[in-house]
Amino acid sequence: MTATSLLFRVPAPTVSPVTVRPVRPEDASTLLRLSRERDARGGPWTDLLEFHEALFEAPVRAWAWLACVGDEPVGHALATVGFSLRARGYCLQMDTLHARDEWAAAAEAALFDEVRAMARRLGCVQLHWHDACEDASARLNAPDAARDGVRHVVPLA
Repeated sequence: MTATSLLFRVPAPTVSPVTVRPVRPEDASTLLRLSRERDARGGPWTDLLEFHEALFEAPVRAWAWLACVGDEPVGHALATVGFSLRARGYCLQMDTLHARDEWAAAAEAALFDEVRAMARRLGCVQLHWHDACEDASARLNAPDAARDGVRHVVPLA
């Protein structure tokens, strides 16, 4: 092999083992389990009725996706649509974007791409989400009050 052939060798593209797909009705218990993994305190849902109503019954009010490696779900995203007077249009509010640590980078990137694509398909002008802000919560002596304290906005024009 010559030096010239080494200079022009193009590495093979890497293919992520993570795939993303919309949640189906039979995935509701998986979505709930992944949600509980993320939030150890648990949530108010004790059954799956709210998931089924919001995700699968007209009018659809929420969208959810699973990130999978093979057949194993390793992450999820959930979003709802709202209207923003400030943005002068509909916005997709990403409620959850989470993946297990070993797959976090690839799964969260793939999930985010899917959420942003859905926002565009729905004609939303912005994508919104909040990050945890535990330092502010501690300063305010309100451990739950500022949990969603940092707001992110991505314009979709």
